[in-house]
Amino acid sequence: MRNNRKNEKVICMILEDISSDFSKELVKNVANAISENKQVRLVVLPVKYDYGMEDKCLHRYREMYNNIFRFSDMCSIDGLIIHLGSVNERDKQKLSIIDTFLDRLKDIPKVLVASDLKDAVTVNYNNESGIREAIEFLANIEGLTKICMLGGREDNKDARARKEIFIKCLKDYKLDYTEDQFENTDMSEDSTEAAERLLDRNPGVQAIFCVNDAVAKGLYPALKARGKVIGSDVMVFGFDNTRMSSDLAPPLSSIGSDSSSLGSKALELLLAMINGEKVESDTVPTRLYGRASLPYEMYDYTPVELSKAEASFVYKMFNDCFYRYRLESIDRENIDLKRLFYEFMSQMLIASKHSYMDLETFGRLCVMIDKFFERGAMQYTDSIKLTKSIERIQVSMNRRAHSLAATVLINRLFSRMKDEAIVSQSKQIISNERKMKMIRQQIKEFIVSGMDNTESRGLYRSFDKLGLDNALLFIFEEPVIHYCGEETVFPKNIMLKCMMHMGELYLMPEERQKFRVEDIFCCNKLSMRCNGLVTFPVICGNKFFGLLMCELTEDIYENGEFIAMELGRSLALSEL
Repeated sequence: MRNNRKNEKVICMILEDISSDFSKELVKNVANAISENKQVRLVVLPVKYDYGMEDKCLHRYREMYNNIFRFSDMCSIDGLIIHLGSVNERDKQKLSIIDTFLDRLKDIPKVLVASDLKDAVTVNYNNESGIREAIEFLANIEGLTKICMLGGREDNKDARARKEIFIKCLKDYKLDYTEDQFENTDMSEDSTEAAERLLDRNPGVQAIFCVNDAVAKGLYPALKARGKVIGSDVMVFGFDNTRMSSDLAPPLSSIGSDSSSLGSKALELLLAMINGEKVESDTVPTRLYGRASLPYEMYDYTPVELSKAEASFVYKMFNDCFYRYRLESIDRENIDLKRLFYEFMSQMLIASKHSYMDLETFGRLCVMIDKFFERGAMQYTDSIKLTKSIERIQVSMNRRAHSLAATVLINRLFSRMKDEAIVSQSKQIISNERKMKMIRQQIKEFIVSGMDNTESRGLYRSFDKLGLDNALLFIFEEPVIHYCGEETVFPKNIMLKCMMHMGELYLMPEERQKFRVEDIFCCNKLSMRCNGLVTFPVICGNKFFGLLMCELTEDIYENGEFIAMELGRSLALSEL
């Protein structure tokens, strides 16, 4: 069955460990950068980094799972965004699956993210700008002299670069450095033991730079176990500024993108390549986002700026408070939060300047503030940072206030903003918890239904119990057998057995099931108004049954692989 794509472009994104915070952020940044007029469909192929040195069962599973690579060259696509770390340094002694895959796709436009692969278009962080900003603050403002680093893997380009820059910055600010101040990690949350070794060698450490936010999460329990207060006894800052950073206790200061994100820059370069333009590798500037683990404010609100209430200043204030907003696109169906913030904040500043606010204006501003938070403002910031930013603005305005009546009303508006922020955050946490419970219950029901009916047809009828609103289940006519160390050969055709569309289950009639594998990424069975699709292999043992293609949603990053594994297990049981 052939699909007519018209002017739509299919962008395939290949990355490892889709459940990591960095990968989540990268995918979301690319998805947010895709607007309707670009006619772009995003398909994500998540793969796994296989060390080849772990448990044999885990190694076999990862090798089997990584057959998902093959669909990037089997399927019809227009361009690739690839994040696989320092791909040119892996498996130096033999031709790796990554090398083979890149060779096969040499004629397809591609952009690599966070890579140092030669002769390729890459997008990388400008690591130095953010690291230097942090070290300068610690050395010149805080007067700290003992700063250490939890680094990463030797095969990771960013890990090496960040260590070199860290050492260079210490020397530039006349601070001592020895190798005792550094410890390698595997760049995951499982870094507590490495943190213990670093702390054992450096009992008087005053600040620690973590190569990424995940490593900082592993450092926290090591510091707390020693009775260290993070943010005062020892300051900590990470890298990537993922959403994890604001969820830690205390919230983690972290270096992240400044004017644009890695994902949006990668998409920009890739679309230019697809259109035949010549592009070159680029870097994304970084800055330090201060939170409680390293109290740092990039911007202060002066009385002169507050009194003038100029548009540029109010927008600067918005960017400081809702720092993620400028890195993500505005949903055309939603309100422009930046403009709405300007409307009520500028009127508050003007009222403070003229020492007058009537009750009608106060009521109107209350409605604006409520709408601002109802429309999702909190997804672009974290509550503690926002509350402190509001308090700084409030204190500055109160210092120059001349009218008690106007000041009371303005302070009530500030209190309303803080209350709305807390309520919005609480509602989101409760909603997420309820959704996770519902997903677990739905998966349990699917497993139970499979116990009663082990035929594959029963599995397809129960597909709606997996809690997927939009998804396609493609199954090969016969399972494909994978042999370790050998390249798997896939058939040219695959069957679309069932689908979920807007929460409704559709079982495909036999005459409409057959698809060419090369066409599946272009399948228009789902009217893709979603942010894109992610494809998981449906496997069990050495059998590759097919593919699960799901809409990119917040929970699929965590649950998608597990759902695909349960489908594979159920299909294997149906063969018995």
